[in-house]
Amino acid sequence: MTVWNRKAASAALLAAVIAVTAGCSKGDSDAESTSDPAKSTEAGKEPVTLKIMWFNTLVAKEAVEQFISIPVKQKYPYITIEFMDVKTGAALPDLITTGQSIPDIVITDYSNLSTAIDLKYPTDLNEALKKEKVDLNGLEASPLDGVRALGAQGELYGLPFYMDKYMMFYNKDIFDRFAISYPTGEMSYTDLIGLAKRLTRSEAGVQYLGYRWADLYTFGFQLGLPVINARTGKADLQSDGWKRALSMIKEMVDTGIDNKITHEHFFKEKRLAIYPQWMGAAYGLIAQEGGALNWDIAAMPYSSDQPKTSGPTKPIYLLASAAGKHKEQAIAAISYVATSPEVQMLLSQNGRISVLKDKAIQQQFGTKLQLLQGKNAGAVFKYPFGKLPNTTAYESQAWNGLDTAPVAIIGGTDVNTALRAADEKANKDIDTYRSGRK
Repeated sequence: MTVWNRKAASAALLAAVIAVTAGCSKGDSDAESTSDPAKSTEAGKEPVTLKIMWFNTLVAKEAVEQFISIPVKQKYPYITIEFMDVKTGAALPDLITTGQSIPDIVITDYSNLSTAIDLKYPTDLNEALKKEKVDLNGLEASPLDGVRALGAQGELYGLPFYMDKYMMFYNKDIFDRFAISYPTGEMSYTDLIGLAKRLTRSEAGVQYLGYRWADLYTFGFQLGLPVINARTGKADLQSDGWKRALSMIKEMVDTGIDNKITHEHFFKEKRLAIYPQWMGAAYGLIAQEGGALNWDIAAMPYSSDQPKTSGPTKPIYLLASAAGKHKEQAIAAISYVATSPEVQMLLSQNGRISVLKDKAIQQQFGTKLQLLQGKNAGAVFKYPFGKLPNTTAYESQAWNGLDTAPVAIIGGTDVNTALRAADEKANKDIDTYRSGRK
């Protein structure tokens, strides 16, 4: 199974619950008033239909309709955007490889952006944006710098649409049971490990768990650790940063917190105290499985070498097909939703982090998403967002190697040995991938 299919298959487990969130907001009808079609100077243009598909980044059809299709139709009455579902054997790489009809627009995230570029899917937006005088100065630097860094010759292969954030969701009842103060976000990872140890205990026949560390890649991403060294082009898993990350995971493993903890321990069994998760995935899980769970949100800890700085966001990007028949219209659509204060306000109100540097938009975060009412949603902006780590088109080839390191320490291997073996496997897989691409 290819790496993108492995990741897509894993992500697909959350597809149903993520789709729920598109209908969870209050006042969804506001989407229809994002702009006035009467103000459009292009109402007489030839009607076109653009197909849109996600690539390894699950986005519900309802969300595409609410945040892209309706606003674009209001701005450009001649453009219709239709959701193109991803089916088995018909993901973006399959369509490109087999020469089938590919979508005009693709939605993907930072981790998969370089792979989409390697597939030669997206067009360079620079000239079109310059011609139409699209101003990108209002966008947050981090997601824009992230996509710019992937253009070898200065190409701009996509625009950030919104951002996702890894946050700590916690069960207030467990903290109350043990008389422990709720997490405020005012802590380092050292503090977090100490807190997780205090919360991991057995009482009345119930084994409570302090924290779920998910996987090493996600843990390292929050610390801004690149998998691939930008200078050498090789996996760099024996760096001091990765040693620190795996050592912190080992501390939790030694406490009894392994990689078998899932969202069910938090939502159904209600014995996991802190559940870190991307907000987009958490929304769907809470809507479907949250029930009477007494929960709230806190910011992730900060790294000791970057005090008071949050981990990077996960930008979600919109790409226009280089081979599309309606390239001009696709670029107009994605540049509009990326830079429109009205669309970005709508996203923010519905719990998506805007890519615009607009405090008024940030202050409206989550105000129309029912499940965030009464919650500490402002924790999303507690600290400045961290810098995105370097990524490459073949980074995903190193993920299997990276995954071996936590398994090794759970089995008793020391950190240095586990990372050395992970590094060797990652680079072997990268070499195999590169040989196959020649």
